[in-house]
Amino acid sequence: MNVHTMSNNLITKEALANALKDLLKKQPLSKISIKDITSYCNISRNTFYYHFKDKYELINWIFYNDMLQNVNSFDDPLKLTESFVNVCQWLHANRNFYLSCFQYVGQNSLFDYLYDFYYELWKINIDTIYSKYSIKLSEKELNLMAKLKAHAMIGLFSEWINRGMHRNYMDYFEQLHDLLGASGYSFLSNQRLTEKYSGQNDSTSTRKKNIKIC
Repeated sequence: MNVHTMSNNLITKEALANALKDLLKKQPLSKISIKDITSYCNISRNTFYYHFKDKYELINWIFYNDMLQNVNSFDDPLKLTESFVNVCQWLHANRNFYLSCFQYVGQNSLFDYLYDFYYELWKINIDTIYSKYSIKLSEKELNLMAKLKAHAMIGLFSEWINRGMHRNYMDYFEQLHDLLGASGYSFLSNQRLTEKYSGQNDSTSTRKKNIKIC
């Protein structure tokens, strides 16, 4: 794909995104059809389906592009606070649009996409933390820990969103911070690091073999 084609594709996607945003100012998402979107920006239905399989995938694309500028340093643990708050700030600044989008709960919903989005980011974050201490997690351990953290984060997001997405995201961040600081990889890291640097004798080796992820 050449640069010209990529540019045209982006222009088309942005036109469809802007059409959906404008339509959502006048009617709920459930009432908006693909035909409404394509007619609004004078683009054919075939062109829409070339880029997106449905309006929910279009919403997810909008969210993904919005988030790129807010979470690009999520894998740096020191910037987790900044990253999470930036996401909340952006969602709140575009509250009307995102509240409309979150009304849909089902396959390919924004809630599902949000979970997948943060699940992958947490895998990067956790792997980065452990790698700094030369600890290599198994894929099973990494996936489980990322799932727990993604579900915790989306649970807090869902509560905030369902209550109207008011400007109280710092309360949610504080809850998230307390939750993540009290469990998960920080605890396991301390446990493994303590064992690693406390003599590394035979009894320590035996204890290492018995470590399990619950």
